[in-house]
Amino acid sequence: MSVGLRRSFTNLSKMAKKMQAYHYYKYGGPEEMILKEVDMPVPMDKEVLVKVEAASFNAMDWRLLRGDPWLVRLAMGLRKPAKPQLGSDLAGTVVAVGKKVTQFKVDDHVFGTARLGAFAEYACTPEDRLIIKPKSTSFEEAAALPIACGTAIKAAVDYANIQPGEKVLVIGACGGVGSFCMQLAKSLGAHVTAVCRTANVDMAKSLGADEVFDYTKEDVCKSGKVFDSVLDNGLFRSMFDYKAVMNPEGSTYLLIGGSGDKFVPALFQAPLVSMFSKMKFRIVNFELTQTELQRCLGSVESGKVKPAICKRYKFNEIPAAMAYAEKGHVQGKVVVNM
Repeated sequence: MSVGLRRSFTNLSKMAKKMQAYHYYKYGGPEEMILKEVDMPVPMDKEVLVKVEAASFNAMDWRLLRGDPWLVRLAMGLRKPAKPQLGSDLAGTVVAVGKKVTQFKVDDHVFGTARLGAFAEYACTPEDRLIIKPKSTSFEEAAALPIACGTAIKAAVDYANIQPGEKVLVIGACGGVGSFCMQLAKSLGAHVTAVCRTANVDMAKSLGADEVFDYTKEDVCKSGKVFDSVLDNGLFRSMFDYKAVMNPEGSTYLLIGGSGDKFVPALFQAPLVSMFSKMKFRIVNFELTQTELQRCLGSVESGKVKPAICKRYKFNEIPAAMAYAEKGHVQGKVVVNM
Protein backbone atom coordinates (compact mmCIF):
# COMPACT_ATOMS: atom_id res chain seq x y z
CA MET A 1 0.00 0.00 0.00
CA SER A 2 1.36 3.43 -0.95
CA VAL A 3 2.16 6.12 1.61
CA GLY A 4 -0.65 8.24 0.17
CA LEU A 5 -3.21 5.47 0.63
CA ARG A 6 -2.00 4.65 4.12
CA ARG A 7 -2.37 8.31 5.02
CA SER A 8 -5.87 8.35 3.58
CA PHE A 9 -7.08 5.46 5.70
CA THR A 10 -5.24 6.64 8.79
CA ASN A 11 -6.80 10.04 8.37
CA LEU A 12 -10.26 8.46 8.14
CA SER A 13 -9.74 6.32 11.24
CA LYS A 14 -8.89 9.40 13.31
CA MET A 15 -11.96 11.34 12.21
CA ALA A 16 -15.25 11.54 14.04
CA LYS A 17 -17.58 8.69 13.12
CA LYS A 18 -20.68 10.88 13.12
CA MET A 19 -21.73 13.95 11.14
CA GLN A 20 -24.66 16.30 10.65
CA ALA A 21 -26.76 15.83 7.51
CA TYR A 22 -30.17 16.83 6.18
CA HIS A 23 -32.47 13.89 5.44
CA TYR A 24 -36.08 13.59 4.32
CA TYR A 25 -38.35 10.61 4.81
CA LYS A 26 -41.50 11.66 2.99
CA TYR A 27 -42.26 13.89 0.05
CA GLY A 28 -43.23 17.46 0.81
CA GLY A 29 -41.82 20.91 1.40
CA PRO A 30 -38.70 22.16 3.20
CA GLU A 31 -40.35 21.35 6.53
CA GLU A 32 -39.66 17.67 5.74
CA MET A 33 -35.91 18.28 5.82
CA ILE A 34 -34.55 17.04 9.15
CA LEU A 35 -31.08 17.82 10.47
CA LYS A 36 -29.79 14.56 11.92
CA GLU A 37 -26.66 13.09 13.38
CA VAL A 38 -25.80 10.16 11.13
CA ASP A 39 -22.89 7.86 10.46
CA MET A 40 -20.17 9.42 8.37
CA PRO A 41 -20.05 7.67 4.97
CA VAL A 42 -17.07 5.46 4.19
CA PRO A 43 -15.73 5.72 0.63
CA MET A 44 -15.95 2.65 -1.58
CA ASP A 45 -12.95 1.63 -3.68
CA LYS A 46 -13.38 4.35 -6.30
CA GLU A 47 -15.00 6.98 -4.12
CA VAL A 48 -13.73 10.11 -2.43
CA LEU A 49 -14.88 11.42 0.95
CA VAL A 50 -15.19 15.20 0.82
CA LYS A 51 -15.58 17.65 3.66
CA VAL A 52 -18.22 19.90 2.13
CA GLU A 53 -17.19 23.57 2.19
CA ALA A 54 -19.99 24.85 -0.05
CA ALA A 55 -23.01 23.48 -1.89
CA SER A 56 -25.54 24.95 -4.30
CA PHE A 57 -29.18 24.41 -5.17
CA ASN A 58 -30.70 23.21 -8.43
CA ALA A 59 -34.33 22.78 -9.44
CA MET A 60 -33.91 19.03 -9.15
CA ASP A 61 -33.24 19.35 -5.42
CA TRP A 62 -36.71 20.63 -4.61
CA ARG A 63 -38.29 18.38 -7.23
CA LEU A 64 -36.81 15.39 -5.42
CA LEU A 65 -38.03 16.78 -2.12
CA ARG A 66 -41.56 17.23 -3.51
CA GLY A 67 -41.55 14.05 -5.58
CA ASP A 68 -42.80 16.09 -8.51
CA PRO A 69 -43.26 15.37 -11.41
CA TRP A 70 -44.40 11.77 -11.07
CA LEU A 71 -41.37 10.54 -13.02
CA VAL A 72 -39.31 11.48 -9.97
CA ARG A 73 -41.25 9.00 -7.86
CA LEU A 74 -40.77 6.26 -10.42
CA ALA A 75 -37.03 6.70 -9.99
CA MET A 76 -36.82 7.59 -6.29
CA GLY A 77 -39.71 5.71 -4.67
CA LEU A 78 -43.45 5.80 -5.27
CA ARG A 79 -44.73 6.44 -1.74
CA LYS A 80 -41.61 7.73 -0.03
CA PRO A 81 -38.02 8.45 -1.04
CA ALA A 82 -35.88 5.32 -1.19
CA LYS A 83 -32.83 7.37 -0.22
CA PRO A 84 -33.10 10.13 2.38
CA GLN A 85 -30.20 12.28 1.17
CA LEU A 86 -30.47 15.50 -0.83
CA GLY A 87 -28.05 17.81 -2.63
CA SER A 88 -25.72 17.33 -5.59
CA ASP A 89 -23.43 20.28 -6.36
CA LEU A 90 -20.55 20.68 -3.93
CA ALA A 91 -17.03 21.92 -3.40
CA GLY A 92 -14.76 20.89 -0.58
CA THR A 93 -11.65 19.23 0.76
CA VAL A 94 -10.71 15.58 0.31
CA VAL A 95 -10.41 13.85 3.68
CA ALA A 96 -10.20 10.21 2.58
CA VAL A 97 -10.07 8.16 -0.61
CA GLY A 98 -10.99 4.61 -1.58
CA LYS A 99 -8.20 2.14 -2.24
CA LYS A 100 -8.58 2.32 -6.04
CA VAL A 101 -8.74 6.12 -6.30
CA THR A 102 -5.84 7.43 -8.39
CA GLN A 103 -6.70 11.05 -9.16
CA PHE A 104 -7.01 12.61 -5.71
CA LYS A 105 -5.30 12.65 -2.35
CA VAL A 106 -6.11 13.92 1.12
CA ASP A 107 -6.23 17.74 1.38
CA ASP A 108 -6.97 18.28 -2.33
CA HIS A 109 -9.57 20.98 -2.98
CA VAL A 110 -12.19 19.62 -5.38
CA PHE A 111 -15.61 20.35 -6.84
CA GLY A 112 -18.28 18.39 -8.67
CA THR A 113 -21.37 16.48 -7.62
CA ALA A 114 -22.38 13.90 -5.10
CA ARG A 115 -24.86 11.38 -6.41
CA LEU A 116 -26.96 12.63 -3.49
CA GLY A 117 -25.91 13.88 -0.09
CA ALA A 118 -24.22 17.25 -0.60
CA PHE A 119 -26.41 18.83 2.09
CA ALA A 120 -24.22 17.35 4.82
CA GLU A 121 -20.92 17.99 6.54
CA TYR A 122 -19.28 15.19 4.53
CA ALA A 123 -20.23 13.48 1.28
CA CYS A 124 -18.95 10.48 -0.65
CA THR A 125 -18.79 10.74 -4.40
CA PRO A 126 -17.19 8.73 -7.22
CA GLU A 127 -13.84 10.16 -8.24
CA ASP A 128 -15.04 10.58 -11.83
CA ARG A 129 -17.57 13.20 -10.66
CA LEU A 130 -14.91 15.54 -9.27
CA ILE A 131 -12.02 17.66 -10.50
CA ILE A 132 -9.43 19.81 -8.74
CA LYS A 133 -10.58 23.29 -7.75
CA PRO A 134 -7.98 25.95 -8.61
CA LYS A 135 -6.96 28.50 -6.00
CA SER A 136 -8.34 31.28 -8.20
CA THR A 137 -11.89 29.96 -7.78
CA SER A 138 -13.58 30.12 -4.37
CA PHE A 139 -15.44 27.16 -2.87
CA GLU A 140 -18.81 28.88 -3.33
CA GLU A 141 -18.06 29.81 -6.94
CA ALA A 142 -17.01 26.23 -7.69
CA ALA A 143 -20.11 24.81 -5.99
CA ALA A 144 -22.30 27.02 -8.18
CA LEU A 145 -20.92 25.55 -11.40
CA PRO A 146 -21.48 21.82 -11.98
CA ILE A 147 -25.08 21.22 -13.01
CA ALA A 148 -26.13 24.76 -14.00
CA CYS A 149 -23.05 25.74 -15.98
CA GLY A 150 -22.60 22.24 -17.38
CA THR A 151 -26.19 22.17 -18.63
CA ALA A 152 -25.83 25.62 -20.20
CA ILE A 153 -22.67 24.58 -22.07
CA LYS A 154 -24.35 21.42 -23.30
CA ALA A 155 -27.32 23.46 -24.55
CA ALA A 156 -25.55 26.46 -26.09
CA VAL A 157 -22.53 24.68 -27.56
CA ASP A 158 -23.48 21.07 -28.25
CA TYR A 159 -27.21 21.22 -28.95
CA ALA A 160 -27.73 24.73 -30.38
CA ASN A 161 -24.23 25.03 -31.86
CA ILE A 162 -24.55 28.81 -31.59
CA GLN A 163 -22.55 30.68 -34.22
CA PRO A 164 -21.40 34.32 -34.40
CA GLY A 165 -24.16 36.62 -35.60
CA GLU A 166 -27.01 34.24 -34.84
CA LYS A 167 -30.04 35.47 -32.95
CA VAL A 168 -30.67 33.64 -29.69
CA LEU A 169 -33.66 33.91 -27.36
CA VAL A 170 -33.16 32.90 -23.72
CA ILE A 171 -36.28 32.26 -21.61
CA GLY A 172 -35.73 32.42 -17.86
CA ALA A 173 -32.58 34.37 -18.56
CA CYS A 174 -31.65 35.18 -14.97
CA GLY A 175 -32.08 31.80 -13.28
CA GLY A 176 -29.36 29.33 -12.39
CA VAL A 177 -28.96 27.77 -15.85
CA GLY A 178 -30.31 30.80 -17.71
CA SER A 179 -27.67 33.15 -16.33
CA PHE A 180 -24.97 30.87 -17.73
CA CYS A 181 -26.83 30.49 -21.06
CA MET A 182 -26.87 34.26 -21.43
CA GLN A 183 -23.15 34.65 -20.88
CA LEU A 184 -22.22 31.71 -23.10
CA ALA A 185 -24.41 32.82 -26.01
CA LYS A 186 -22.87 36.27 -25.83
CA SER A 187 -19.33 34.87 -25.69
CA LEU A 188 -20.11 32.84 -28.82
CA GLY A 189 -20.90 36.04 -30.71
CA ALA A 190 -24.68 35.80 -30.81
CA HIS A 191 -27.21 38.61 -30.64
CA VAL A 192 -28.95 37.68 -27.38
CA THR A 193 -32.52 38.49 -26.40
CA ALA A 194 -33.62 37.77 -22.84
CA VAL A 195 -37.08 37.12 -21.46
CA CYS A 196 -37.50 37.84 -17.75
CA ARG A 197 -39.68 39.69 -15.25
CA THR A 198 -39.40 43.38 -14.41
CA ALA A 199 -37.14 42.91 -11.39
CA ASN A 200 -34.58 41.05 -13.50
CA VAL A 201 -34.28 43.39 -16.48
CA ASP A 202 -31.13 45.10 -15.22
CA MET A 203 -29.52 41.77 -14.38
CA ALA A 204 -30.30 40.44 -17.87
CA LYS A 205 -28.54 43.44 -19.36
CA SER A 206 -25.55 42.90 -17.08
CA LEU A 207 -25.34 39.31 -18.33
CA GLY A 208 -24.98 40.57 -21.89
CA ALA A 209 -28.52 40.86 -23.25
CA ASP A 210 -28.74 42.98 -26.40
CA GLU A 211 -32.49 43.18 -25.94
CA VAL A 212 -34.82 42.34 -23.05
CA PHE A 213 -38.51 41.43 -23.06
CA ASP A 214 -40.28 41.93 -19.75
CA TYR A 215 -42.88 39.18 -19.93
CA THR A 216 -45.19 41.05 -17.55
CA LYS A 217 -45.51 43.81 -20.16
CA GLU A 218 -44.95 42.28 -23.59
CA ASP A 219 -45.14 38.93 -25.34
CA VAL A 220 -42.04 38.00 -27.29
CA CYS A 221 -44.07 35.48 -29.30
CA LYS A 222 -46.09 38.38 -30.74
CA SER A 223 -43.07 40.58 -31.40
CA GLY A 224 -42.41 39.58 -34.99
CA LYS A 225 -38.80 38.76 -34.11
CA VAL A 226 -37.09 35.75 -35.66
CA PHE A 227 -34.55 33.62 -33.79
CA ASP A 228 -32.16 30.87 -34.78
CA SER A 229 -32.17 29.29 -31.32
CA VAL A 230 -34.58 29.40 -28.39
CA LEU A 231 -33.20 28.27 -25.03
CA ASP A 232 -36.14 27.71 -22.67
CA ASN A 233 -35.28 27.41 -18.99
CA GLY A 234 -38.82 27.74 -17.68
CA LEU A 235 -41.47 26.13 -19.90
CA PHE A 236 -43.88 28.80 -18.71
CA ARG A 237 -46.03 28.22 -21.79
CA SER A 238 -46.36 25.65 -24.55
CA MET A 239 -43.07 25.21 -26.34
CA PHE A 240 -44.95 25.33 -29.64
CA ASP A 241 -45.90 28.96 -29.02
CA TYR A 242 -42.31 29.81 -29.92
CA LYS A 243 -42.81 28.59 -33.50
CA ALA A 244 -44.06 32.14 -34.14
CA VAL A 245 -40.55 33.52 -33.60
CA MET A 246 -38.41 30.64 -34.91
CA ASN A 247 -36.65 30.82 -38.25
CA PRO A 248 -38.74 28.61 -40.58
CA GLU A 249 -35.69 27.88 -42.73
CA GLY A 250 -33.90 26.19 -39.85
CA SER A 251 -33.91 26.81 -36.12
CA THR A 252 -33.75 25.00 -32.80
CA TYR A 253 -35.88 25.16 -29.67
CA LEU A 254 -34.23 23.64 -26.61
CA LEU A 255 -36.19 22.67 -23.54
CA ILE A 256 -33.74 22.85 -20.65
CA GLY A 257 -36.06 22.81 -17.65
CA GLY A 258 -39.57 23.58 -16.54
CA SER A 259 -42.70 22.65 -14.65
CA GLY A 260 -43.66 19.01 -14.38
CA ASP A 261 -47.17 19.31 -15.81
CA LYS A 262 -45.78 20.59 -19.11
CA PHE A 263 -42.37 18.90 -19.10
CA VAL A 264 -43.51 15.28 -19.24
CA PRO A 265 -45.79 15.74 -22.31
CA ALA A 266 -43.00 17.69 -24.01
CA LEU A 267 -40.71 14.66 -23.74
CA PHE A 268 -42.98 12.83 -26.17
CA GLN A 269 -44.17 15.74 -28.33
CA ALA A 270 -40.81 17.29 -29.22
CA PRO A 271 -39.33 14.45 -31.31
CA LEU A 272 -42.60 13.90 -33.18
CA VAL A 273 -43.00 17.53 -34.22
CA SER A 274 -39.35 17.80 -35.24
CA MET A 275 -39.74 15.00 -37.76
CA PHE A 276 -41.87 17.17 -40.04
CA SER A 277 -40.27 20.60 -39.80
CA LYS A 278 -37.02 22.51 -40.19
CA MET A 279 -37.81 23.94 -36.77
CA LYS A 280 -36.36 21.38 -34.39
CA PHE A 281 -37.65 20.85 -30.84
CA ARG A 282 -35.22 19.08 -28.55
CA ILE A 283 -34.92 18.20 -24.87
CA VAL A 284 -31.48 18.88 -23.41
CA ASN A 285 -30.07 15.76 -21.81
CA PHE A 286 -27.07 16.40 -19.59
CA GLU A 287 -24.88 13.93 -17.72
CA LEU A 288 -22.07 15.32 -15.61
CA THR A 289 -18.59 13.96 -16.29
CA GLN A 290 -15.09 15.19 -15.57
CA THR A 291 -14.94 16.45 -19.14
CA GLU A 292 -18.03 18.58 -18.53
CA LEU A 293 -16.57 19.88 -15.27
CA GLN A 294 -13.39 20.85 -17.09
CA ARG A 295 -15.47 22.72 -19.66
CA CYS A 296 -17.20 24.61 -16.84
CA LEU A 297 -13.88 25.51 -15.27
CA GLY A 298 -12.44 26.51 -18.65
CA SER A 299 -15.38 28.83 -19.28
CA VAL A 300 -14.75 30.55 -15.95
CA GLU A 301 -10.98 30.80 -16.36
CA SER A 302 -11.34 32.20 -19.90
CA GLY A 303 -13.74 34.87 -18.66
CA LYS A 304 -16.69 33.60 -20.69
CA VAL A 305 -18.86 33.10 -17.62
CA LYS A 306 -18.98 34.09 -13.97
CA PRO A 307 -21.33 32.44 -11.47
CA ALA A 308 -24.13 34.83 -10.52
CA ILE A 309 -24.63 34.12 -6.82
CA CYS A 310 -27.75 35.83 -5.55
CA LYS A 311 -28.04 34.57 -1.99
CA ARG A 312 -25.84 32.83 0.56
CA TYR A 313 -26.98 30.68 3.46
CA LYS A 314 -25.36 28.83 6.35
CA PHE A 315 -25.55 25.07 6.90
CA ASN A 316 -28.28 25.35 9.54
CA GLU A 317 -30.34 27.46 7.11
CA ILE A 318 -30.56 24.87 4.34
CA PRO A 319 -34.37 24.38 4.65
CA ALA A 320 -34.82 28.15 4.34
CA ALA A 321 -32.52 28.14 1.33
CA MET A 322 -34.57 25.35 -0.24
CA ALA A 323 -37.76 27.35 0.33
CA TYR A 324 -36.21 30.40 -1.31
CA ALA A 325 -34.94 28.41 -4.30
CA GLU A 326 -38.30 26.71 -4.80
CA LYS A 327 -40.20 30.01 -4.96
CA GLY A 328 -38.66 30.68 -8.36
CA HIS A 329 -37.57 34.01 -9.78
CA VAL A 330 -34.11 33.38 -8.30
CA GLN A 331 -31.41 35.61 -9.75
CA GLY A 332 -28.61 33.16 -10.50
CA LYS A 333 -27.50 30.61 -7.93
CA VAL A 334 -28.30 30.00 -4.27
CA VAL A 335 -25.33 28.65 -2.30
CA VAL A 336 -24.67 27.31 1.18
CA ASN A 337 -21.37 27.92 2.93
CA MET A 338 -20.65 25.24 5.49
